[in-house]
Amino acid sequence: MNNNKVIDNTCIWCLKKFPEVTFDKKAHTIPKSLGGQNYNRNVCDCCNEYFGTRNNHNNSYSIEEALKETFIISRQRFLQEKTKRKIGRFKSKFFDVKQRNGKYRLNVKPSFRFTPGFQAELCRAFKRGLYKMVLEELDRQKGNGHSQKFDIIRDFARYDKADLPVFYFNRNAGIFIMFNREAETPILFFDRMNYLVSNEKFIEIEFLGHVFGFPITDFTKADFTAYVNKSIQEKTGFFKDCVIIKKLTDIDISLNVLNN
Repeated sequence: MNNNKVIDNTCIWCLKKFPEVTFDKKAHTIPKSLGGQNYNRNVCDCCNEYFGTRNNHNNSYSIEEALKETFIISRQRFLQEKTKRKIGRFKSKFFDVKQRNGKYRLNVKPSFRFTPGFQAELCRAFKRGLYKMVLEELDRQKGNGHSQKFDIIRDFARYDKADLPVFYFNRNAGIFIMFNREAETPILFFDRMNYLVSNEKFIEIEFLGHVFGFPITDFTKADFTAYVNKSIQEKTGFFKDCVIIKKLTDIDISLNVLNN
């Protein structure tokens, strides 16, 4: 899929135009460190740098690092399952992953475990990274990233305002349909499976075996109830439950579902 072209030189995040902002650097929609190849030409250099800087988390990690350090474990698990050989130990800045009898156990590293508020802060950074990836891919694929309807995503992901939920769907079984080399170079498709539910208010994605749901614009309680009911109905037989992510261990990061 081709990377998009600049639309009237306006950034989808800050909505500033050239020459007030520049568009010289490639803004990868999926972190390059995760194998991402696509980039969005409508992200200015300032906003691109913002998502990659560590200044917002005591110089410990950036929003993109929170995204990468979470998914890298799932990615490595898929690579190992595919090749059926060891490809090196699982490495993460935040987590220890231990293997025993083919099963994996995930623990927060001691250096972070006892840091007050660490899990909540890291989870928030991860969610902001997910929303970043979603908006940039929506714009790259559909060219609608400048729409006012996405202001709640801009406020949360770019400006750290308020809070937005992320829904995570737990699978019944470790059965995945993926493209060849998708683990090496992850991609994000919208509506790739029939059980993914999207409408004007909510969107769902499947990325490296994980299914997430998001509100993408302002919604009412009735909107939320209708979306949840429809989503659960479509996933009957494929997924066992849905949780609102509060901490990263709410996600099956190490893909324990593959153990079955």
